[in-house]
Order: sequence, then C-alpha cells, then structure tokens
Amino acid sequence: MVETQTTTQYYDHLKQNIAEGVLVLDEQGIVTSANRAAAAILGCQPDELIGRACDEFWPQDLPPARQIGLQESQMTGIPLKQPNGHTIPVNITITPVSDHITSSTMVSFTSANDAEHINEALAHTQRLAGIGLLTASVAHEMNTPLSIIAATCSNLQHEVEGNNLGMEQLLKYVEMIEQNAWRAARIVEVLRNYSYDEETQMAVTDLNMIIEDALTLVRHQFYGDYNIEIEADLAQNLGTIVCDHNRITQVLVNLLLNARDAMNTSGGIIRVKSWIEPPQTRILSRVNGALVDTQPREEYSFSVSDTGPGIAPAIMSQIFEPFFTTKPRGKGAGLGLFIARRIVEQHDGRIIPENNFNGGVTFTVTLPHKKL
Repeated sequence: MVETQTTTQYYDHLKQNIAEGVLVLDEQGIVTSANRAAAAILGCQPDELIGRACDEFWPQDLPPARQIGLQESQMTGIPLKQPNGHTIPVNITITPVSDHITSSTMVSFTSANDAEHINEALAHTQRLAGIGLLTASVAHEMNTPLSIIAATCSNLQHEVEGNNLGMEQLLKYVEMIEQNAWRAARIVEVLRNYSYDEETQMAVTDLNMIIEDALTLVRHQFYGDYNIEIEADLAQNLGTIVCDHNRITQVLVNLLLNARDAMNTSGGIIRVKSWIEPPQTRILSRVNGALVDTQPREEYSFSVSDTGPGIAPAIMSQIFEPFFTTKPRGKGAGLGLFIARRIVEQHDGRIIPENNFNGGVTFTVTLPHKKL
C-alpha cells in the first residue's frame, strides 16, 4: 500500500512539473486531473479545471476530445478557448488510457507560439553553428581579395616611387583594387545576412544568387579540407523569385553540409543544379458547380547531389525528425534537415530526398514562383 501510494505521488509530482500541459478526462470528457502547465496555458489555476467539461475549452468545429481520443492523435494549431474568451493555438497529442477497469483520455499540449519561438531559436543557433564550422572556408574567401588588394597597392607604390607608372597601368591597378574590394564586401554581406536573426522577410530575389551565396560559404573548405569538388549547373533562364533570401541560403548550406558529411574520407563530388519545373497539365476544378480550367503554379527547383553511400531505406522516413542523426556523437545535432524542411514548408514548397541509381543521394527543393 505504501509503495503504491509513493508511486502515485511520484507520478503526480512528475506530471505537475513537466513543461507540457496535461489534462486527464473521464469517459464523459470531464477533467479529472490537470497540471500547472495546462492551467498556465489556459489562463487559470489547476483546481479551476477539475470537474469542468473539456468541451468548454475545445473548438466547436472539432469532434469532442474524448471521441478523438479513441485512438492516439496529434493535431497542430488547435485554438483552445481560455476562460476570458480569448483563444490560444496549441499543438495537441490525445492518448487513450485504460487500466482494464476504467478508461480515460490524456490530452497533452504545448503553446504553438512557444513552439514557434523554440524552433526559431533552434534555427538561429544552427545557423550560427554552421558559421563556426565554415570559418576556415570563409577566412580563405576573405583572404584572397584582401591579398590581391595588398599586393596591388604595393606594386602601385613601387611604380609611383620609380616614376614609371603610365595611365593605362594605373587604371588597371585601380580596377583590380575595386573588383576585389567589392568581392570582399560581398563576402561580408553574405556572412552578415546568413547570421542575422530576424523574422521571415519575403522579397524579390534571384535563386541562382542564393545558390552562389551558399557556395561562397563552403567552397574552399570542401575542396581544401575534404577533397570535395562542387559542380554547379544553374539555369540561366531563371526569373526572380519571392522568398526569404537568407533562410533559403540556410537551406542550401544545411544540404551542402549534409552532403559533405555523407562523403567518405577520399572525397567526392557535390552537384548543385537549378531549373524551372516543366509546366504541369492544366487542372479542371469545380467552382460553384462549373468546371474551370485552372493554370497550375509555376515552380522553381534546385537540388544537391552527392556521391556518398546514400540513405538506408529503413531510415528514409526519419531523416527530417529533429535530433535524428546517423553521425557519431559530437559530429552533429540532427537539426540540419529538420530546419531545412521547416523553412521550405514556410515557403509553401517541398523537399524530397531520393537515392541515386549510381550511389549517393539527391535532395530536391521546389518553391512556388510567387509574386509580391
């Protein structure tokens, strides 16, 4: 008896102190237990929830939670009603619970707003971690134009002192300094944009420029430290696209780092490609009882392919899960693909992995050609 009582107290303490809101419903959908997190999300005290029908908080356009809970279900962005009349979006898991005598339903939920903030923090942290991993490559990128500028200035000074500098040579030196100064400024801009933490900023941009930005961050490190060549095949007929330039750059960097880590120590080739998706067959949709010929949306795609071993079919469905990784401990947090898919979905796009026939894997990202 004492052992059972101690176990019950332990689980009650555990339930009260977890960050996720938990409600337990009886067979009639009445709240029999609630933890502090659930009360905080719903804007009341835990004892104010006991004895109340879950339908008081539940959206009217959904079946009752007790009915949904006949089997385990997950839902996102469900607006629960607070006692003050306000609603709060939550991500919910509903789980049936039975002890062979009575049956109940456990409703666990987290604030969707809090989850979004956590995801944003994870994305920013992962972006900064990426910069740390690419420091050597970025330093090399910066060192090249700065070295050319320094050498050109030294030659210019030497020829001025020797009084043998002609106008043609002077203009050539000035042009070299200007070109490499702009190149250095461009590298700084790419770094600044990539590391900057801000809300999604949709704007007209160039998809190929996004790809070039990502390659700027990785090219030298991949070739120098990993013996990996990067081949780019970018469509020249791409128009502008509306997206968040910095976040799609992060998607590219994540896919490139993932491809790098998939290669063995002897190196390999990463191929980056961009193209316009071929027009789809027109779709007949019924609008107000009539068939309407609708134009499918125009889409742009880019892909990252590697020559590694590919992805085992058994784990293909897991690779986008947060913190899932096949890398050794300390070599990756398992967030790169999770964040990449999240960013792509925020852009109403899709990301598809596929093993190559001759080995390796290709990740293809497709984005709609939106207009502001």
